[in-house]
Amino acid sequence: MEEELLIRESGSGYEDYKERRDLLKEIEELKKIKLFLDEEDTRLKREIDILSGEIEGIEIAISAANTHILSYEKRKKECGKNIEFLKNRKDELIKEIDQLHLKVKELKAEEKSSATLNKNLRNELTNINSEKSRVVKRLDIVKSGIKAISREQTERMPNLEGCDSVLKQVYSILRETQDRMEVSALMKKGI
Repeated sequence: MEEELLIRESGSGYEDYKERRDLLKEIEELKKIKLFLDEEDTRLKREIDILSGEIEGIEIAISAANTHILSYEKRKKECGKNIEFLKNRKDELIKEIDQLHLKVKELKAEEKSSATLNKNLRNELTNINSEKSRVVKRLDIVKSGIKAISREQTERMPNLEGCDSVLKQVYSILRETQDRMEVSALMKKGI
């Protein structure tokens, strides 16, 4: 206080003092502001560094996402092509299945007709075998008749005309039997 009184007494010195004191206060205030701004600058630089790192991370993520999108688009196109190929293949397989169904129907019809033919051929073979046994019996009768005729012929030479007609009958029966035997043999080979 004494200083103030002394400065006041001097007159203009007090105003210089006041001005200096105000200037010192302003300097102090500016130092505080500068310190605050330096701290704020440091904090903002740290935030800029952090944000720059985050931006780099985001750019990497964007790049990875773009790569993934391109890969996805490529796979999508390939899947579209595969789907189209599979649709075409499905149509081809359906046609093949339809053809196989037709073949199965044809084979069933052929199997049925073959079974019927087989049954008919077996019946015919049975008939032929029956006919064969009858023919064999007739042949045996004919052979015994021929033997009897031979004996009679040797015993009775003059009766040649009767023997001639019997021999003709025997010949036609043998010929008929031979024809039936050939048919029977052909039927057996066919079965």
